[in-house]
Amino acid sequence: MTMDGVLDQERRCREQAKRLGWTVGKVIIENDTSAFKRRVITLPNGRRELRTVRPGWRQMLDMLATERADGLIALDLDRSARDPRDLEDLIDVVEARVPRIPVDSVTGSLRLGNDADITMARVMVAVANKASRDTARRVAAARQRQAAQGKYGGGSRAYGFEPDGKTVRPDEAAEIVNAARAILAGVSLREVTADLRRRAVPTVYGRAWSTTTVRGMLLSARLAGFKVYKGQEVGPAEWPAILEESTWRALAALLDDPARRTTPGPAPKWLGSLIFRCWKCGGPASVGGGRAYNPTYQCREQTSHFRRVARPVDDLVAQVIIARLARPDAAVLLTDSPDVDAAALSREANAARSRLDVLARLFGTGTIDLRQFREGTAAARADLEQAESALATSAPRDALAGVAGRADAATIWDRLDLGRKRSIVKLLVDVVLLKGGRGGRLPGGGYFDPSTVQITWKT
Repeated sequence: MTMDGVLDQERRCREQAKRLGWTVGKVIIENDTSAFKRRVITLPNGRRELRTVRPGWRQMLDMLATERADGLIALDLDRSARDPRDLEDLIDVVEARVPRIPVDSVTGSLRLGNDADITMARVMVAVANKASRDTARRVAAARQRQAAQGKYGGGSRAYGFEPDGKTVRPDEAAEIVNAARAILAGVSLREVTADLRRRAVPTVYGRAWSTTTVRGMLLSARLAGFKVYKGQEVGPAEWPAILEESTWRALAALLDDPARRTTPGPAPKWLGSLIFRCWKCGGPASVGGGRAYNPTYQCREQTSHFRRVARPVDDLVAQVIIARLARPDAAVLLTDSPDVDAAALSREANAARSRLDVLARLFGTGTIDLRQFREGTAAARADLEQAESALATSAPRDALAGVAGRADAATIWDRLDLGRKRSIVKLLVDVVLLKGGRGGRLPGGGYFDPSTVQITWKT
C-alpha cells in the first residue's frame, strides 16, 4: 500500500479513538505485510510450523499482555487478522484481563466484547482466510500456466534484460558473456567479481557485485532462454538467450561443483585438491597431514586409504598434461567433439520436457494410472538428464585457449594461475591415487612411486 493509503488509515483510526474518548499511545504500522501469507518458522519450543510473520502484530499483543497498552483500535477485522491463529492469540490476550481489554475498529467489524462478538469474529476470519487461500490458489495456477507457456512473469528486472523481461540489454549481456567465458577458462568466481568491482560495473540495483550475486546471476536459467517455475526449468521462454545452452549448462555444472570453492578465503594451493580421487572409495583427495614442508594427499573420506606426498603428484600430472598440450595435434582439443550435435541434443532435451508435460496432463485427467505416470516420468527424466549432461560437456573448451598445440606449452603453463590449471586438469584427465609401495626417497623427505598415480585421458 502507498504511504498515502497508510496515512489515511491512521487518520481514520485516530478519529475513531477521539470519538471513543481514547488517547492514542502508540501507532503500529505493518505496511506490505500480509495478514495471511505464511512461512515456516521455528517456535520457542523448537518445532517448525507455518505462521504468518508479523512483527508489528506480535509487538501489539505483547503491549496488551504486559499492560503497556489498555485497548486496541484497527481499521477493520479483515485488515487485522486473516489467519485464525492470529485471532486466537488476540482473543487469549483480551480475555486474560478482567474486565476484557476493549477492542474496536473503524468499520465496526472487530469487536471482542462478549462471546457472541468472538464467535462472529471467528466466523469472519475463517471466511476471509478461505478467500485469501482461493486467491492464492488462482494466482499460483495462473503463474504456472504462464510459466508453461514460457512467458515473462514480472518481478524485479533481471540483469541482462530490460524491465519488460524480454529485451536484452546489450552492455549487461556483454558482461554476462565475458564472465561466463572467464569462469569456463578457469578464472575463479572471486576474480571475476573483483574485476566487476574494479571497473565499477553496477548490479541491477546500482550496488557493487559480490561473489554470491555473480554466482546467482550466472546460474539463472533465463540466460539460456529457459523459463523457471518454483526452481524447475519448464521449457523455452519467450525471450532470447544470452548464452548458448551448452555454454550455460557447462557453466552451471562448474559453479555447482561441490569441489569448487565459492566462499571467501585463500585460493586453492594444490593442483588436485578435491579433483584427484581415491582408488578405494572414489572420494575426493584433500591435502593435509604430514609436516608443513611435506604435505600429503589423502582420502577425504578415510585417511587410511592412501597417502601421497603432494608436490611430486602435482608435478607428475602437470608434466603429463604439458606433454600432451605441446603436441601439434593438441589444437583439436579446442573444438567441440565432432560426435556432439548440440542442436540435436537441445531438441532431445526439449522433447523430454514435452513428454513430462504430457504425462502430467494425462495423469491429471485420469488417462494413465500412477504406475504408468511414474514409469514414464522416470524414463523422460533420464533422457532429459542425459541430454543436458551431454550439452554441458559440449561447450567450447575455453580453458585450453592459447596453450593447446603450442610448442612452448610448458612456459605458458608456468604463467597460468592455479585456477586455470585446475580447470584444464578437470577437462582433460581423471586422476586416481592408488595404494602402493613406498617408492623412491625424495630429496625433501618422504617417498614417491609414480606408478601409484593413475592418469586416464578423457579425450
